[in-house]
Amino acid sequence: MYDFREYEIDFINKARVMRFASITKDNYPHVVPLCHVYYNGCIYAVTDYGTKKLENIKYNNRVAVIIDEYGEPWGKNKGIMIQGRAEILESGEEFRRVAELLTEKFPYYKREPYGPIVEGDAPIIKIIPERAVSWGLKQKPRR
Repeated sequence: MYDFREYEIDFINKARVMRFASITKDNYPHVVPLCHVYYNGCIYAVTDYGTKKLENIKYNNRVAVIIDEYGEPWGKNKGIMIQGRAEILESGEEFRRVAELLTEKFPYYKREPYGPIVEGDAPIIKIIPERAVSWGLKQKPRR
């Protein structure tokens, strides 16, 4: 498992959305935005049953994530790209803790139509990072 640096964790935690990439059965990339949380070295996001991303994970659990910020001036761009394997959580202690964290970060998960996040109703995707590359996150020393 990839060992995130503290400044990478801070960036992941502050971000509100990531781009999640999975692979279809036809070997095409499938990329969607997801709200996420960081917990115990992994990235988590809730989804719905019947989604293409869940189908893809069952076929091939290799995934990638991009969390980034772009704007002006162009040189201030920053982000992190994470590659790893995905698991689907449907119940249990880890599921319940992550559901709490998602609800704390994104209060709209407390009510319909987005929540509440409950076992058996909305699976959680767990991304176990194997490697990552970040850019623009660490302040460069002044000369």
